[in-house]
Order: sequence, then C-alpha cells, then structure tokens
Amino acid sequence: MRGTKIAFFLAALLLAIPPGFTQSAFGYLSGITNPPPVTAQVHHEEGPGLLPADRVYVTIGAEKFAFLVPAGYKLEQSSGRVVTMATADYSCQIAFRLAGPMPADGGELNPGVYSAKVMETFPGAAILRTFSAFAEGRQGPAFEIQLTGAGGAARRGKLAFIPSRTSVLQFSLTCSPEKFEEASRQLNTVMLTFRASDAQGELHVSPLSDKL
Repeated sequence: MRGTKIAFFLAALLLAIPPGFTQSAFGYLSGITNPPPVTAQVHHEEGPGLLPADRVYVTIGAEKFAFLVPAGYKLEQSSGRVVTMATADYSCQIAFRLAGPMPADGGELNPGVYSAKVMETFPGAAILRTFSAFAEGRQGPAFEIQLTGAGGAARRGKLAFIPSRTSVLQFSLTCSPEKFEEASRQLNTVMLTFRASDAQGELHVSPLSDKL
C-alpha cells in the first residue's frame, strides 16, 4: 500500500512538470577548486497523515539538499565529494554530487560539453541516447550510456546534469542491464523529490501526505 501511495505521489509530481520536459559514474568533473566536503544523513519521516519515508539531507559547504531514498536502496558512506545509494546486492547505484560551477554566462548547459565530460569519466563507454532531464523546476542534459564494469561485466547507466543557483548538479545511475528500467524509475524518484536550499540557505521540504 505504501508503494502504491508513493507511486501516486510521484505521478502527481510528473503532472506538474511543464510540457517539453522528460525524465530521466560518478567521476568528479573539473571546475571546482578545493571543493568543500560532503556530509549526508538519512532521516526517517512518519507521523499522522504522512507516508513513512527515508529522506537524505546533504550539506556541501553553505548549500543544503534533500531527496527521498528510493525503495530497496540504502545510503552508503559518503566518501569525499559524492553521496551514493545502493541496493543490497550492489547491482545498482545512484549518486549525487556537484559537477562544477555554473557557466559564467548563466545560460543553458551545453549538451556537447557534458557529453565530453561523460566520455572523460567513462573512457570507452557508448552514449546510447541524449535527452533532457528535470529536477526542482530546472532542465539539463542527460545521457544514457553502456559501459563495461569490473571483471568485464556489462553495465548500463544514466547521467544527468542540472543547473542550480551556483553549481551544476550531477545525478548518476549505474546498474546491471536487466535492472535498468526499474533503476531508472528509482533515479526519477530521487530527481522528482530533490530540493535545494534557497539564497538565504533555507531548505524547504514537504513530507509525503497519505491523502494522495
């Protein structure tokens, strides 16, 4: 029942996305000098009128972020500059990090620039599809890739680059090919529930209502 209600919640969020948006590894991209450390904590949220949920709260310097932990995933120890969530068997991993500063002109992110970054991060990977991804009302380029993991195992992945007030945000997924579709839906959960602090440093998060 909880999974059904969360699915309704996510469907409602999707309906609020403006027309033209589509939804949708881990190498740290150049552009940030001496980046601040990352801290991440999971808070379990429940109470009258609310759906039980686990939410990750992330602090990077003066910026704060939050997003839901997808069903079947748990927060791994955030190392250095990345926050990673993984399934119990580690066949799928979802990560969040800063990918670099915003372009000086403040304009839209150039897909060509970020496709090159993908290939720098994953030499030998093949970009299967380029599309637009969406998080917190902002749009950026995203890429579906095919790559080879440890021991020669086939892997599939997605990387999305989303502009924010000061930085480019990177959302990443890698998983075994047979779990790619389900893992993509879980990445959507992260991006649909993603929130960032405002110019005053305030982070505004809405709990999940059980009335949806």
